[in-house]
Amino acid sequence: MKKHKRKLKKLPVLIISLLIIILIICFIFFNKKDSLIKVEYDNNIEIDINKEVYNTDYIHKISNGTLKTSKQQIDTSKLGHQIIEFIIIDDNNKEHTYSYEINIVDKEKPIINYTKSLETKEGTKIDLLKDVTVTDNSKEEIIPTIEGEYNINVPGTYTLTYIAKDSSNNETKEEFTLKVNPISSNPSNPDQTFTTSKGFKGVIKNGITYIDGYLVVNKTYSLPKDYAPGLDKTTKEAFDKMNAAAKLEGLNIWLQSGFRSYDTQKRIYNSYVSQDGQKNADTYSARPGHSEHQSGLAFDVNQINDSFIGTPEAIWLENNCYKYGFILRYPKGKENITGYQYESWHFRYVGKELATKLYNNGNWITMEEYFGITSEYQ
Repeated sequence: MKKHKRKLKKLPVLIISLLIIILIICFIFFNKKDSLIKVEYDNNIEIDINKEVYNTDYIHKISNGTLKTSKQQIDTSKLGHQIIEFIIIDDNNKEHTYSYEINIVDKEKPIINYTKSLETKEGTKIDLLKDVTVTDNSKEEIIPTIEGEYNINVPGTYTLTYIAKDSSNNETKEEFTLKVNPISSNPSNPDQTFTTSKGFKGVIKNGITYIDGYLVVNKTYSLPKDYAPGLDKTTKEAFDKMNAAAKLEGLNIWLQSGFRSYDTQKRIYNSYVSQDGQKNADTYSARPGHSEHQSGLAFDVNQINDSFIGTPEAIWLENNCYKYGFILRYPKGKENITGYQYESWHFRYVGKELATKLYNNGNWITMEEYFGITSEYQ
């Protein structure tokens, strides 16, 4: 009897051991089934911005499983990295999550739609960007710029360049030509003549503009590159008389900057553009060919900055320079007319008659207002 009882006691142990073994076999079996899932898909994919692609496009083959994730379009409108996840169900209905990385990039250059050859008449404005458009795969708005120099007051053919750059620094350059046709081809009348909005007669001789006999140079009217008369003799003599009168009142005035050549002005202007950008530089510095300093009729005195404003010398000059034939060329409050900021140090010789008119009893008017002309870059 004792031996039989021992056998009965051993039976539950055997059953439990058997169940454990079965469980282990099942666990190994099901895990083995899981390991049989095989998925072939791409990773670290570069995709062009705004390209139409879907999350399932890069999954190539699935073994022993079914794709649960539905097909959806990927948002490729923004540059950068994204993680794309998808789910596969194995034969035991268990979900498995996989992922791959994409990188949205923009390597395409913008496309400039333009006319290769443009024409205008001498002295006639032309909007070089009027019919120019830019398209890009980024779908962003791109405003083209123009590189190169031209002068609508000087006949000739100018080679210029349209430039378009997107936010990824992909840049396109396209050359085009601007032909400025002379108004008159009659050898007996080679000069271009015109009438201003105030009725003054203007004439352009050899690229130099005169209105009512006065040489005019501003953002609209330029000087030829080779025009280099130096500081005008009459202008210097008038300055010396004005300076002598100022000294009698205990003031100290000196010429800081007189004549500047085209190349000198180009160097100065480009330096300011590099420092402050073209838009800002254009408010206080003339582009080469558009500087009054190149005329030989203008000069800067003392400090060429705002520290000169309000000094005894600045106040005296503003109230007395007209007596010697000079005008305050860029008065305060006239920035939208002259195209330049107030410059208390810049004076232009025009003679006593016109200077007195422009002084206007202390309420300065500009040459642009008096003659009825503009000062705007073309």
